[in-house]
Amino acid sequence: MIDLARYLVGAVRSVSALVRTFVTGREVDDHFVATIEFENGVAGTLEASRLARGRINSNVLEVNGSRGSLVFDLERLNELEVADGTGFRRVLVTERDHPYLGHWWPPGHTLGWGDTVVHELAHLVESIAGEHGVAPHGATFEDGYRCSEVVESILRSAESARREDVRYRS
Repeated sequence: MIDLARYLVGAVRSVSALVRTFVTGREVDDHFVATIEFENGVAGTLEASRLARGRINSNVLEVNGSRGSLVFDLERLNELEVADGTGFRRVLVTERDHPYLGHWWPPGHTLGWGDTVVHELAHLVESIAGEHGVAPHGATFEDGYRCSEVVESILRSAESARREDVRYRS
């Protein structure tokens, strides 16, 4: 979730978070919510819960801007909602004009979780073969490091009950 937000919006500058453990004896946190500020001034929210009944694998990302909005929900893997002035319309990746459909089934057939892993592996193999770099469409070790620093800032904020700057090492 953090890496995807960074990919789409930019680097995270600061966070303000609450982290809770509700199940007694559990060694991991059950829920967190954070407001984040990106370096470009955009504000956002992140939330995750292990206890959200009815959500199997929900990971919803919504980006709102001056020219429109995008919504992606991992539980609706084959579609993107796009609003550019007249309300939301659904864009399907199973249509003929989608750039990755040529590798799969005839138009209209849905793609699944396993198919996304095949695309990730193809991207990695093409990167190794020198066809393109891993970034920006694949996560690098630097991306993993920066995501980790955001997580640490969320935990510091929850502990201090204050907004915390993300401390990236140079």
